[in-house]
Amino acid sequence: MKDWIFPSMAFLVFIYGVVFVGFYIFDYKNSDVSVFSNTQISPMNKRNIDNFLKEISDSFK
Repeated sequence: MKDWIFPSMAFLVFIYGVVFVGFYIFDYKNSDVSVFSNTQISPMNKRNIDNFLKEISDSFK
């Protein structure tokens, strides 16, 4: 009878951990809070990206 107690408890702890991680990931993906809360979000258009890539390529020359 003692042979099944430890595996059962270990399995329950494992399932609890999996559920906890699942809820944490679900809550993190659905939150509106930014990781960088003090940064200003500026939309980058194609022209800004092209200028940025051009500056990078010029720096390697």
